[in-house]
Amino acid sequence: MIKIARDDDYLYEWTAPRPTTGTVTLQVFGASAAISVALTQSRTNSSITAIASDRRTLTLQVAADPLQADQQRAFIITSGDTYFSVTLSRIVGTTAILAEPLPREIDLTTAATLHVPMYYTTLTAAQLTDTDGYYSYSVSYTADLGDQNREQTEKGVIKVTLRPFDTGLDHATLVRTFAQLADMVPRRQSDFAPQIAAALDEVAMHIRSHLLADNLTEDEVFNATSFQLAHAYCSAALIYEQSAQLDMAEAMRARCSDLLVRALEAVALDIDGDGVIDEGESNISQTGGSATDFRASWRGFIKSENDKFFTPGRGMKH
Repeated sequence: MIKIARDDDYLYEWTAPRPTTGTVTLQVFGASAAISVALTQSRTNSSITAIASDRRTLTLQVAADPLQADQQRAFIITSGDTYFSVTLSRIVGTTAILAEPLPREIDLTTAATLHVPMYYTTLTAAQLTDTDGYYSYSVSYTADLGDQNREQTEKGVIKVTLRPFDTGLDHATLVRTFAQLADMVPRRQSDFAPQIAAALDEVAMHIRSHLLADNLTEDEVFNATSFQLAHAYCSAALIYEQSAQLDMAEAMRARCSDLLVRALEAVALDIDGDGVIDEGESNISQTGGSATDFRASWRGFIKSENDKFFTPGRGMKH
């Protein structure tokens, strides 16, 4: 799910899972006026004239613009060797360097192309983000599979909300908290942003499970930064899992779970959706289930006539 802050312009970026040809179109449904816009490719294709013996260093026919952080995913397309999914680590002038070597030699006696399939557009408040809600979207593109092209569609959901849940954790904060992680950045990455994003989804799902009974989500949490330390431990657990240090990962996850419980003991929630912390919306405990959760603890319990319309609450006296 893509989350967008209400009344803010949003730079929508999309990277194709396979080489593309022709126009890529974004359609958003359910807005005041349906949106259909052609996406702009971030880089033009570059012809490859040579590859070094390390199978990582490419020579481009024409000097290209320096590499940007959101343009790392790419494809090398050749006439005789099909295509390869690669990660770019540098482009300077006519030299492009891959994060990892190609799995085998490629033939450059025929055409070879460096293709960066990242596309973008800006969604404005006038188009979409002036009203909270859920909007379905689809991206239509033509996959260039060689001899045959194939029309493809990728679908998803956009949520427009006043306050998308975000603990504020970034790479710099993470490695300040866990200095030992600084030397564990994978070669294909420049920072731990992917792990931090994945951990944020985990933390959000955990919080959501405690709020759904009250028809709330993690995006109604005012004090999202209270979950930053739990988010950091969850990120560290993912990093240790990926490096097969499972004991450390288990310890980090246990600490993350403990911190989540503690943070949920005093949550500030935007219950009425007005964006202001009103009386009764701060220091709310969301641990131990819903306030209206009532389960019989004996077998064969049958509700009486009074039980059918009486809703008990936690802390009620008998």
